Amino acid sequence: MRKIDKKLFRQLDILYVEDEENTREEVTFFLKKMCRSVTTAVNGAEGLALCKAHSFDMVITDIQMPVMNGLDMAKGIRKTDTQIPIAVTTAYSDSAFLVKSIECGIDKYILKPIDMMEMLTVIRKCTEPKALTDKIESYDRYSRFLLENNAAFMLIIHQGDMDYASKELLQLFGSDSLRTLNEKSLSFYENGSILQEKEWIDFIVSNPNKTFVVTPGKDEKRYMLEYRYFEEIDKSVFLFHEITHERETLTTHREVPIPT
Repeated sequence: MRKIDKKLFRQLDILYVEDEENTREEVTFFLKKMCRSVTTAVNGAEGLALCKAHSFDMVITDIQMPVMNGLDMAKGIRKTDTQIPIAVTTAYSDSAFLVKSIECGIDKYILKPIDMMEMLTVIRKCTEPKALTDKIESYDRYSRFLLENNAAFMLIIHQGDMDYASKELLQLFGSDSLRTLNEKSLSFYENGSILQEKEWIDFIVSNPNKTFVVTPGKDEKRYMLEYRYFEEIDKSVFLFHEITHERETLTTHREVPIPT
């Protein structure tokens, strides 16, 4: 098996359906170390109800269970969701069920006794295509956002590090590089109150739906600061739009150093 993409697994919400308690607990304990969340059910009826009530990235189910077996549960899921990957755990003695599984829309099989690394391989193969599609769509949204705004004053952060700053933004801060940009300051303005946050980037990231009026460096002009985070590609974009007409009286400010 190739190197595990931990980032992929940390984004996954898995539904695991198994009536045998020891197996259910062992597999769940393992998957919880890898995935964002693992929800369990003890039979197909319970699993189907959970699928109707919640959103999952993948379903893994045993075949032979009381109340409702795994294949009947899969048929129920497929009535409303044709995209979610479904894998069944099966023993060789379940061959009669495997033929039926084709019409139930089963994507993959995991042989019992379960090999955990094989299970991870199956999960990866089932979820990678959607993850790739989501990433491409996120890049599209990211590109459209940049093109539609066409802002001269732009800062981009990738995986927590400053990745790009436009020449115009560097000049605005009175800086000649990303390194020296860290040493500059940003003044916040907000209706009669003074911002106490010491790290302005962290503060903006924690308030994504708020609009800020700022003055970079020693510039006297005020700018509307717009922030957008693109999760799939882990990029943060900060756009500074010059305010040409004052919309409100903004009188107080506090200079806040850019974090190093």
